[in-house]
Amino acid sequence: MDALTLKQKLQHIQSSNHSVDHEEQPYELALHMMNHIGSTDPVLRDELIYVTFATWIGQGVFSEDQLRHVLQLTLDDQHLFYGIGEQETDTVFTRTFSVLLLPPILNVDRQRPFLDKEDIAGIHHRLTTYLELEKDVRGYADNKGWAHAPAHAADAVEDLAQSPYLERTDLLELLHALAVKITESSVVYIHDEDQRIAHAVITILRRNLMEQKDITVWIDSLHQGDKAVNRSLLETSHRNLNVRLFLQTLYIAIRTEEDEPFPAVCSLVLQALERDK
Repeated sequence: MDALTLKQKLQHIQSSNHSVDHEEQPYELALHMMNHIGSTDPVLRDELIYVTFATWIGQGVFSEDQLRHVLQLTLDDQHLFYGIGEQETDTVFTRTFSVLLLPPILNVDRQRPFLDKEDIAGIHHRLTTYLELEKDVRGYADNKGWAHAPAHAADAVEDLAQSPYLERTDLLELLHALAVKITESSVVYIHDEDQRIAHAVITILRRNLMEQKDITVWIDSLHQGDKAVNRSLLETSHRNLNVRLFLQTLYIAIRTEEDEPFPAVCSLVLQALERDK
C-alpha cells in the first residue's frame, strides 16, 4: 500500500474514533503502517500511524501473536536500527517512531502478561544498544516534525523498567545507557528531553533494587569526561549544560519523595549540583 492510500485510509479510521468495526483486516493494515512508520510526512507518521497503533494496541485489537510480531518488527534492523549512526538524515524517523511503539506494547504486557523473561531480556538488549548507538538527537525537524530520539527512547525505558523480570544489573545497564544521552555534547536539549529522561530514571530508582553506591557511581559518571580529549569548548559547554539541566530537573521531581531511595538520591544530586557552581 502506498503512502497516500494509507494516509487516506487512516484518516477515515481516525474520523470514526479508530473503530475497527469496518476494518476487516486491522493486522494487515498494521503491517502496512510498519512499512511507512518512518515517513517524512509528520501527519502520516505521528498523527495517524503512531496514534492508530497506540490506540489499537491499548484497545486489544491485536492478538498476542500479532502483537509479538509487531514487537519483533519494531526491534529489527529495518526499524529500530535502520540507518543507525547516521545524523541529519531521514532514517531517524523510522528509528524513533519504532522505539515509541514499545511503551504501549509493554503497557499491555503489564496488564495482561504475554511476554516472558527471554522476551524482556531481548527488548532490554536492543533498547540499551539503541540508546548507545543513536547519534541523531534532533528534537523537532522543520517541515518533518518530531524526531526526538532521546525522549522517545526514555519513554520506552520508563515502561521497560517496570518489568518484574528486570533485576539490579539490568536496571544499572538502563541507567548507563541513559547516561549516554544525558551527556550529549553535540546539542543543548530544548524540547523537554531532560524531563522525559528524568521520568525514566525515577521509575528505575523507584524499584529500589540498587545500592546507594550504585547511584553514587552513576551520578559521578555524568561528570566524567568533562575534559575529554578532542572535545571543543562548545561541545564541553553543551555537555555540561545538559547534565546540569537533567540534575536540576531530577531534583525538582523527587525533592518531596519520602520513600527510599529518594531522600538519599536528593542529597547526592544536590552535591553534584554544588560541584557545578
